[in-house]
Amino acid sequence: MKKNIFIVNTYFQLITAGNLSLNFFKNEINDVILTDMSIGMENKIENLRKTNVFNKIYYIRCKDILNSTGIKKYNYYFFDRYFNRKRILKTSFEKYDELLFFNVDMLTGCVLDELLKKNKKLVCSKYDEGFDTYTNSLIQDCKKYKVSNIINKILCLICGKKNTTSMISKLYLYHPELLCYETDWKIEKIPDLDKNNIDLKNTLNLVFNYKPQTIKQKYIFFEESFFCDNKGINDFPLINDIVNVVGKNNIIVKLHPRNSINRFEKLGVEVLKDIGVPWEIIQMNEDYTDKVFVTISSGSILASKLYFNEDIKTFLLYNCTEKKSDVLSPNFYKYLKKIDKTIGLGKIIIPNSKDELLNMLKEEQ
Repeated sequence: MKKNIFIVNTYFQLITAGNLSLNFFKNEINDVILTDMSIGMENKIENLRKTNVFNKIYYIRCKDILNSTGIKKYNYYFFDRYFNRKRILKTSFEKYDELLFFNVDMLTGCVLDELLKKNKKLVCSKYDEGFDTYTNSLIQDCKKYKVSNIINKILCLICGKKNTTSMISKLYLYHPELLCYETDWKIEKIPDLDKNNIDLKNTLNLVFNYKPQTIKQKYIFFEESFFCDNKGINDFPLINDIVNVVGKNNIIVKLHPRNSINRFEKLGVEVLKDIGVPWEIIQMNEDYTDKVFVTISSGSILASKLYFNEDIKTFLLYNCTEKKSDVLSPNFYKYLKKIDKTIGLGKIIIPNSKDELLNMLKEEQ
């Protein structure tokens, strides 16, 4: 029987890996590697075992290594990957037929090296992690990190290892029609995240220990990873202006899963209390068609259109910040155009400036 193993760094990756295991690879053996890259991931292990979605569950602590900077980063990424993998991999793996992941990083490279020892014909695949999967090709990453990529290729040749990027042959997507770059990889369609798929919904609810969410506020702001990734775009003044218009009791914030700091407390704004429940799980269970979603450029707010076919009024504010988000590549705009053409943007509104946004919000009060 075919055996697959997933590497999971984020909650959305866990949702997709579980969906693939239940509905795409349901007659195969599926194992998973969970990491500490998302806050509280280790707390999901007990409930995940209860579901039997995965045969074996591995847990690897790698956040400090993968988030390292400067000389320490290059020491980890190059020396440890090729000469000291036990620093990050403290377990052995069985023989697998397919390795599925999203992040092309040192952990994935270390796992790949170990799995290739037992199966030279191992298939390597990437799977959907939101709009970055559709807009950012690995070719672009190789150009962006040119020096690192060249060093990596040279070390692969010297040490007889495989370059992770060159090993990928498949790409699993929820919406293949939205892909914004050319690739030779084989494209596979992931089964939809269907609200009416009771088995999937109940399984994911158990994994994330979901409890019904009652949101009385009209506006829901979706924080992104800019703050926790030290990529400040000075969004706080904009959020403060929004709060002043709609009222602090009429807006609630969904913190980013990797952010452990509540920077909105000083505004007197409520935040969704359970950081460990991804928005896609909440929306799979609740009806928010009477709410208004607000974000800079978070892919989570597109879930209503892409996964659940719900038309919810949404403000995308990437034109309203002084410093622009680094996700605003030409492919990002191409992606939005493809959504508009194939599914329809519906009630998604993209103000041209902060003043235009604030005037729109004032008219709603």
